Amino acid sequence: MSSAIPQSAARLRCRRIVADDRPALAALLARGFPARSVAEWDDALGRLLAHAVETGAPHAGLVLDAGGELVGVLLMVFGIVPGRPTRCNLSSWFVDDRFRGYASLLVASATRDKAVTYINISPAPTTRTTIEAQGFRRYVAGLQVAVPLLTRGSEPGMRLVAGEPPADVEADAADRAVMRAHARMGCLTVWCVAGGRAHAFVFQRRRIAGHRITVAYLLYCSAEGDLARFGRALGWFLLRRGLLLAMVDAPAPVAGLVGPYLPGRMPKHAKGPQAPHLGDLAFTEAAVLGEAFWLKRD
Repeated sequence: MSSAIPQSAARLRCRRIVADDRPALAALLARGFPARSVAEWDDALGRLLAHAVETGAPHAGLVLDAGGELVGVLLMVFGIVPGRPTRCNLSSWFVDDRFRGYASLLVASATRDKAVTYINISPAPTTRTTIEAQGFRRYVAGLQVAVPLLTRGSEPGMRLVAGEPPADVEADAADRAVMRAHARMGCLTVWCVAGGRAHAFVFQRRRIAGHRITVAYLLYCSAEGDLARFGRALGWFLLRRGLLLAMVDAPAPVAGLVGPYLPGRMPKHAKGPQAPHLGDLAFTEAAVLGEAFWLKRD
């Protein structure tokens, strides 16, 4: 094996993922992340490639190609919303042991555009020190698991609206784009209308690691604090869909939410001009790779 390394490395190149890579790439990812099967990775890649086409993203990620053999991968999920800075979620970073010395080449190649904010929302514990050395900074580390129905207080005259918000209320154009796209991806979307303004919420069903409990993971809200502000009404919305618990990223216990805070869980990192606000995982692997991808295992 050692004699083959320099021969293959001499032909090594970093390039963009293309549709024809899908079968070999699914097999490589299943080897690197064996908790999910080749079929599950193939489905996730299909969704990611379709997302790139639908949104006009530059591509779906990078691979290390050693003379036709795929030996490394870094998936890239672009979030392109009119009126907002471009963001890119780096995901599923894996390099074959024979080429581990070239792993940083993927990240360096992927993060060249200084106008883009790059995020990593699921770094493996073994890679966190490495990505921090590459310029990523932790912007949140912790989770609040809450029972929204137990939230105190409510907005006078507040109502829940599915689909498009009413014409007589103010709704941010970028929020509208986020809601439409995530509804197509199968996420749970709802508007909370209060005070003449519509506030966007996107949830996804997620299974808590090591348990059979399914929670509503907050993927997007218009502003920090909105989950506590509209918690009780959202609790009824979620309960009608079989979800009692909600989970939200937070650096500390969220005022107004009732439930345990888990410090240090699921840290998230960002590199670039503007880290996401808390409660903003729009257009990341969490949504694009599909609910089924996260329900089976976490």
